[in-house]
Amino acid sequence: MAKTNRRDVLRYGAAGAVTAATAVVAGQELASADPPPGLDGVTSGLKDTLDGLKTPLDPRDFDELFKGKKIRGLHGLRGRNELMINNRRLALTEIETLFVPADGSPPYVGVGWISALNHYDPVEVDTRRNREGLRKLARKVVDILGDNELAPSAAQEHGH
Repeated sequence: MAKTNRRDVLRYGAAGAVTAATAVVAGQELASADPPPGLDGVTSGLKDTLDGLKTPLDPRDFDELFKGKKIRGLHGLRGRNELMINNRRLALTEIETLFVPADGSPPYVGVGWISALNHYDPVEVDTRRNREGLRKLARKVVDILGDNELAPSAAQEHGH
């Protein structure tokens, strides 16, 4: 395990604070004014993925209303997860990053999800320690969007 020193924590913390403001601006840029139609339901123990495949339901999947927006998270096979906000897809990328827990416990390196809206503020992926990562990311995105909607360009994949 890599040793984390005070300088690293301060550097990553400052970078996160500066870029969180950038994420808000990016979220407004990706937003559009017209609301989309409702989400399709998940039926008969199978879910439809964006590429048209049927896969078994995962107990961590969700389809709910949060602050007036329909959020849907699907945990796909081979780690390909999907996130929809008001029936609009948000592309996700997994990255290895430093997490600094709010409870004061030591920082650690883990795998997190980023998107066009939370690019510099990753959310830890679902693990034994963190079972609600995709839902936390969906709620964070809704908070960033406010009254705006995702633009179609938010679905474009990008790599790191």
